[in-house]
Amino acid sequence: MNIGIVCYPSIGGSGLIATELGVNLAKLDHQIHFISYSVPFKLSVFDRNVNFHSVDPINYPLFNQTLYTFSLTAKIIDVVREYKLDLVHAHYSIPHSLCAHLAREVSGCDFKIITTLHGTDVTIVGQNKPLFSLNKYGIEQSDMVTTVSQFQKEHTNRYIGIANEIEVIYNFVDADIFRPVPKGKCRESLASPDEKIIMHISNFRSPKDPEGVINIFHEVLKKIEAKLVLIGDGPGIGEIKTLCKEFKICDNVCFLGKIDNVENLIPMADCILQPSLRESFGMGLLEAMSCEVPTVSSNVDGIPEVVVDGETGLMANPGDYKTLSEHVIKICSSVDWAKKMGKNGRRVAIERFNKDKIISEYLKCYENVLS
Repeated sequence: MNIGIVCYPSIGGSGLIATELGVNLAKLDHQIHFISYSVPFKLSVFDRNVNFHSVDPINYPLFNQTLYTFSLTAKIIDVVREYKLDLVHAHYSIPHSLCAHLAREVSGCDFKIITTLHGTDVTIVGQNKPLFSLNKYGIEQSDMVTTVSQFQKEHTNRYIGIANEIEVIYNFVDADIFRPVPKGKCRESLASPDEKIIMHISNFRSPKDPEGVINIFHEVLKKIEAKLVLIGDGPGIGEIKTLCKEFKICDNVCFLGKIDNVENLIPMADCILQPSLRESFGMGLLEAMSCEVPTVSSNVDGIPEVVVDGETGLMANPGDYKTLSEHVIKICSSVDWAKKMGKNGRRVAIERFNKDKIISEYLKCYENVLS
């Protein structure tokens, strides 16, 4: 098949899954065409059967912002005409599904459209009043709609009310890449031998509750020696640095910024902390499970479909910092129990969310749509 993949290139669940899906489909000899404003995170444009098409911005003095929706639509038209795409897979509905529909209408090309809803495109951004109708319309023009959790499906049906049937296809992890490895010198560079490593990976936006991470860690430090390792970047970084200064814990917090290969760092952690206020799936939690690292998270939205409470991680209500901090302390204070929980996590990751299983589900969707 000739498959177009429209996605955001930045670090995050939707872009990561879109990239990994495309790369693995290319290994199966499908021709993959990524369409975005920059090369997606972790994509190698030198891989066989992988093509990247850059969306060039349209700037016009009359408008004080670039016209991304129009420039993306124009690029999709160019690609489908030149490469005779069979289908376009839009990851994250805004504005990708609408642009794909416009491209099909304008180009006259009879390609199919699959839209995958990843989370905030319907829970937060998609419910923005001016965008709601456009978002709903764009999704409904798709030939098939998928989403990453049962929660997300039910939320979309309840609050968006699209006419399409929605199929749940979970996110996946490559267990050969995200695997337990000896801690060695990499761990020594992050913390001393007597310190536990608590790790948080996110885009540091409000749905991830980055301030909550600091509040929880502040309570943890009252009971155990630990380092908090923060991976990623985003608008909340400045606020949590200020909070670290207020709590006088700056020496115990390590800001690593954007890291390309988090699979090398996750196994160094004693616990992954994810106290999200909204979370359609929980990709970071799945990656931790695959690396045999126990997790502490909120029990919100799609997380309970990934984490098995008490077996692969511990959960509490979002905002319940006291209980969440107690969970972290419990995991870090019981090495044998934490090790067992880590092994349970990898087993669940391989059984339910392994790469080959999920990619075959996407391929089945493609084949059904094309037939």
